[in-house]
Amino acid sequence: MKIIRSLESIQNEFPKGSSLTLGNFDGIHVGHQTLLLRTVEKAKELGIPSVVVTYFPNPAVVLGKKPNFKYLSSESEKEELICGFGIDYLIVLDFTISLSKMSAEDFLEKIMMNTLHAKHIVIGYNHFFGAERRGDFTLLDNYKAKYGYTVELREAVLKKDSKISSSLIRGFLDKGEMEEAKILLGRNYHISGTVMEGAKRGRTIGFPTANLRVPNDKLLPSVGVYACFVKFNGKDHKGMVNIGFNPTFDGLGLHVEVNIFDFDGNLYGKEIELEMVKKIRDEQKFSGIDALKNQLTKDRETSLRVLQL
Repeated sequence: MKIIRSLESIQNEFPKGSSLTLGNFDGIHVGHQTLLLRTVEKAKELGIPSVVVTYFPNPAVVLGKKPNFKYLSSESEKEELICGFGIDYLIVLDFTISLSKMSAEDFLEKIMMNTLHAKHIVIGYNHFFGAERRGDFTLLDNYKAKYGYTVELREAVLKKDSKISSSLIRGFLDKGEMEEAKILLGRNYHISGTVMEGAKRGRTIGFPTANLRVPNDKLLPSVGVYACFVKFNGKDHKGMVNIGFNPTFDGLGLHVEVNIFDFDGNLYGKEIELEMVKKIRDEQKFSGIDALKNQLTKDRETSLRVLQL
């Protein structure tokens, strides 16, 4: 997959046209997957490249609607996920105030037609583009004869009676309902971070932890203890992670600390990835070190059972 961040660099990339879809694609949930798969399918049918158009930063951040917006996927994770669907080109538009003011008609003509030479467009039911969010399936349908492309609308994918969306996934993560989030994402939720030095209290009680520095704009599940897989150096390890404030100790600041089972090595400065499987309990304050150690022993046993299922 070729990743492009400047439209000026691709003026002659699509002489035969392209099959494209566009959206924020935060989290790449099951609904997004239908868009990506259909775009690739149509590209193969027409013998042209498949193209995804997305934006960064999220428009809600740039426009001040959600200044503290948290992403479900980092840019690198999003790129990796989209690549996995066989997409040929990923166009990441720098979302600016200037771009937000471009009319839907100009967006269609200048970007989708003159630059990407779209021959087929796949759009989701809830995606809008252009100033005042005027660009949608109806607008694309109205202009298809003028520009000579075909367009199709992908309706919402339902889970029971709810439309699968990033908002619905966020709601499950806020409650620590990882199994529900997994169903909508089609995979376990992932968190990546760099290991940094911590207070090293875990070593003194037999449960050493890697203290993760997670990007501030990454959405974390609710405070609590989770069974997880830990990925680093190309290998998977079992573990448990506490997302919380360490109330038994200082109770200051939010920490992400993972105890990696059957591993005792130096990971400082390394980036590791957590695959969150299940929340096993809420965070709690213990009466002392012995009570904490007893609970951590139980948490390890519970996590191992969960991870072996």
